[in-house]
Amino acid sequence: MKKIEGFLIKLAIIHFAFLILSQWILTHDTWKRNVNKSIYYEGVIKGKNPGTMETIDR
Repeated sequence: MKKIEGFLIKLAIIHFAFLILSQWILTHDTWKRNVNKSIYYEGVIKGKNPGTMETIDR
């Protein structure tokens, strides 16, 4: 049981280190455009507001 607990603690520490590293990378603008593709899909960079579409006629 001690082996499993030790393994899980090491795994949690490694996971935390990767979390901190990824957050640090995403805070820098030079890395943000290369790594985070969701800003392209959400339209943040484009700066256009799409027109409002009415779906239900009342």
